[in-house]
Formats: sequence, C-alpha cells, structure tokens
Amino acid sequence: MNENITIDIQSLSKHGININEYLTLFDVANSNNISMIFNYGLSEIESLEKKGLIKISEGRIHLRGNAFELFNKNDDLFEEWLKIYPINVKKKHGGSRALSPASIDTILGKKLKAKWAITFKKDTEKQYQAIAVLRAYIRDLEKSGDLEYAVEAHRWLNEGFHEKYAYLVKEDEEIDIYKNEDYM
Repeated sequence: MNENITIDIQSLSKHGININEYLTLFDVANSNNISMIFNYGLSEIESLEKKGLIKISEGRIHLRGNAFELFNKNDDLFEEWLKIYPINVKKKHGGSRALSPASIDTILGKKLKAKWAITFKKDTEKQYQAIAVLRAYIRDLEKSGDLEYAVEAHRWLNEGFHEKYAYLVKEDEEIDIYKNEDYM
C-alpha cells in the first residue's frame, strides 16, 4: 500500500463529495487497504450511492464510472463474467459440451475479451448488468434442468443475450419483494 494519499480538492468539488466520502471510495477502490485506520459508516456508503459513485449489489460495493475517474482505475469485468460462465455442461444422454474457454489466455478467450470491449466500451453499469443477467440466465436454466441447452459464450455476446434475457433480473427482483415477510 502507498503510505501517502494525495487528495485533489478540485476533484472533490467536481464530484460533490467530502473528505470522508473520498477516503471511503479510496478504501473500496483499493480493496480495503485503509479500513484498519479509517473507519467509515453506513452514512458515507448511502451518500456515495445516492451520488452515483458506487453501487451496492449482492452484498458487494462496486465503483461506478465517475468514481473511477477519481482514482484513474480502468474497470473491466470481463474476467468476472468469464468465471461465471460454465466451461462445459453435461448432456443428459452422456458426454459434455463446451460453452466457454477455461481462461482468457486462450484464442477464444482473447476473441471474447475483444468482443466484450467493443460491446460494453468500459461502461461498468452495462457490464454489471450483463453479469447479473448471466447469473439469472444460468440459475434459470439450472432450475429447469436445461443447463445443457445453454448457448456458448461467444454466441451469448454476439447475439446480445445480456439484453435479450434482462427480464430475468427484473423477475428476480420482483420475487425478492416478499422474501423477508413473515407468514403464518
């Protein structure tokens, strides 16, 4: 960890944040490197989310595009997406079928990464949405027992499945409305 933190006051004004919010963002952007010496609370997190600098999703805090400008971070979520995508699936009648490369260092992995970059153009919101859609798509196929019919990763990107199946994420949100309700 760098022992010095330089804070650009003009940048804080530009983004409408205070020093505590900046340090909170810094901690999130740098994998909680200063959390042992800087204690922030829920108020900073809520404020940063309202200002559009972070997004809280699935118990994690993600930086949004404006926050990346503060730290010159380039967020590419391709590897996270690829880790979620099944490498292969078993067929009901024996054998298996490949769906995605095992790593980005393969020929197909590099082609997929290039397609990802063209499709999302470093738009982290769209990347997070694509990951959420992929999770819902895989979960839906597993639930119905049809995972063997999942499309290959290159087809998923080329045909815009992140848009085609976006309704699955909305369905998940609607289902969760009552998850904390008590019933007799």
